[in-house]
Amino acid sequence: MRYYLTKEKEEYILDLIRTIRHTSDIVEFHFKALDKSKTNYEKLEKIFLRKLAGQYFTSFDQIHWEKLARQDIPTKLLNVNRVFNLHRGFRPSGGAAANSGSLVTQMPGKAVKIAVKVGDKVIAGQTVIILEAMKMENEIKTQIDGVVKNIFVKEGDALEQGVKLLEIIEEK
Repeated sequence: MRYYLTKEKEEYILDLIRTIRHTSDIVEFHFKALDKSKTNYEKLEKIFLRKLAGQYFTSFDQIHWEKLARQDIPTKLLNVNRVFNLHRGFRPSGGAAANSGSLVTQMPGKAVKIAVKVGDKVIAGQTVIILEAMKMENEIKTQIDGVVKNIFVKEGDALEQGVKLLEIIEEK
């Protein structure tokens, strides 16, 4: 299963390869982190998660354990002093490192609400479309300030993966 950790312009992509339950309180996760600057994955990584007295701990070697801060799972992930948005299986359209251009569906779904019209000015972080996918409503937000140039879908449309939703021209 692919996971996307996003925060503003930062993005990390992890593929969970395997999960092994050793005991009722220790789980081993095998994953690969995708390096966007390369076409292949880095080496396979392992991390162990342990629940003890209601607290969670992680380890790479099962000898040295670090306590995790309380997490708002499954939508947020706290890492030291940064909070990442956690997306399971898909990256929201217009995610990290976006620029002028089109917002495209990352998975099949249905256009529930279109919150903008052609010619509207939008600001980074503004919800432009709400898609229903896997029985959940997903807010599609722009990551740039700009003007809506085209809208290619209408409310109620059933959409496949890779469908262009709308186009925003960046304002400088």
